[in-house]
Amino acid sequence: MQLETITMPDFSKARDYIVLIPFGVIEEHGPHLPLGTDAIIAHELSLAASKEKEIIVSPPVYYGVCRSTKEHPGTITISGNALRILAKDIVLGFVRHGFKRFILFSGHAGGTHMASLLEIGEELLELPEIDCIAVVSIFDLIGEDIPVETKNDGHAGELETSLILYLHPDWVKGGAFEDYPKFPKPILVRNKLDYWKSGIWGDPTKASKEKGERFFVYLVEKFKAIIEKVEKFKGK
Repeated sequence: MQLETITMPDFSKARDYIVLIPFGVIEEHGPHLPLGTDAIIAHELSLAASKEKEIIVSPPVYYGVCRSTKEHPGTITISGNALRILAKDIVLGFVRHGFKRFILFSGHAGGTHMASLLEIGEELLELPEIDCIAVVSIFDLIGEDIPVETKNDGHAGELETSLILYLHPDWVKGGAFEDYPKFPKPILVRNKLDYWKSGIWGDPTKASKEKGERFFVYLVEKFKAIIEKVEKFKGK
């Protein structure tokens, strides 16, 4: 059930449903992919995995925390505090109407971003009105059996390029080359563009629409398994 398309009576009848909130970021994805790639993928996966299930899928939250790419053109980052407040207020809005089970699903798996969602998830869990809350990133869906050729594929590479070629082929603009960040870990650097100009982590030359369909089906099945855990969860 897609939240923005239902009516007030539909909403009132669905208070026993799980609420699935997709998160992403507005962030560079190389020279070839749209800035909203993470949120777009998260929303599409959420809609596909929730079919024929008692789930309300919220519109995606397009803004999140970007640390390594914040200097790249197109990246609009917010603070971890802003993300925590936004996520909390959205969940509390549903709690006010009687909803008790939540999945916060992020197509952006940056460490600082996910830490913020996990932190607010733990805080919300203290509320007796909430029966279950899960915090999931797209990386939680990816196992060793995923048919990706590129080792350590992570950002705007084979996986994401293939998924956008499948979901929205007109939104892919030209090609891009294989590249990886070269940050001098554990040192933090101010001018991040000096160490990762392309904004690519992987090999988009290996991407294809056909792979994108296979990846999408794979990720949907993995996501369904997580949703089933939430459906069956009876603990506290």
